[in-house]
Amino acid sequence: MDDLKMLGTALAGPEPSADVVDRSRHRLQNAMRGGSAERGRRKRWIAAGVGLTAAAAAGAVVVSDPSAPEAKKEPVLSGRQVMLAAATTAAAKPAATGTYWHTKLVLTMGKVTHVTETWTRRDGATWLSGAPGLVSRVAKRPVMSGSDLDFAGVQRLPTDPDRLKAGLLKSARYPAARENPQLWTINLLQSVLSEAPAPPQVRAAAYRALAALPHIDNLGRTAGGYRLKISFMNDSGTHVDGTETIVVDPKSTRLRVEGWGGFGGGPNPFGPSQTTSGWTDTLPGRIVPWSSQKPYIEKENQQLKAQNH
Repeated sequence: MDDLKMLGTALAGPEPSADVVDRSRHRLQNAMRGGSAERGRRKRWIAAGVGLTAAAAAGAVVVSDPSAPEAKKEPVLSGRQVMLAAATTAAAKPAATGTYWHTKLVLTMGKVTHVTETWTRRDGATWLSGAPGLVSRVAKRPVMSGSDLDFAGVQRLPTDPDRLKAGLLKSARYPAARENPQLWTINLLQSVLSEAPAPPQVRAAAYRALAALPHIDNLGRTAGGYRLKISFMNDSGTHVDGTETIVVDPKSTRLRVEGWGGFGGGPNPFGPSQTTSGWTDTLPGRIVPWSSQKPYIEKENQQLKAQNH
């Protein structure tokens, strides 16, 4: 697969450029979601129908045990309501701070699990880890993958959902974003919530934008919040061609992507990617030149090549 070859090249390089890891990740995600420019496929959202409209109008459905009339009633939230609850919480949270903005990407590819961590100061100084326990100073890079936004750019993002979507799409670094704007906009909104040092009102706007998606199913509680399924239609609009599963915690406002499945009629080719982020005041691990991480990266690269043949 070209995406694996590209990722292998990125990992094996002597010095990671500002965007090579992000470009590899997003090309891989794009292939997993079935949205690559080469295939020329455009996913269409399921039209907003009676189910979503009725759920929004009726509000939470109350489930109770008829044999226990005094039992506590627990509201069952729709996917949209989970998103809106997270938006309300996000808007009320105070802005956090720290010395470094830390992101951790865990990407499962067959039997290989690749972990990348970055630490970024407000002035753009960046450290990267691709090998366990080793950290290297690297060139400045955007703080949000797939976008050209630095720390200051993220702070200036609009707090209106529609303007936020337009601003994120404008910041996208790759031509594929213009060919499939809906899919990329959703991806960038999720990046705001999972990996960017966005202000509380921007995070709230991102959740409100996601809540407006026409088909989100709440699959129930899971570790870290609610598991939500976003469905996509095939090109002709006759059936669901693929799904994305995310986990949203309305209390902490954390969002993580679990994975994709069924695009193009096939199974999910890789495991999920998970990104976590937050402020920290320390750089854990041993600071080394990037060349010291290269043996581990090359070994991982060989594992990727071996399982791809």
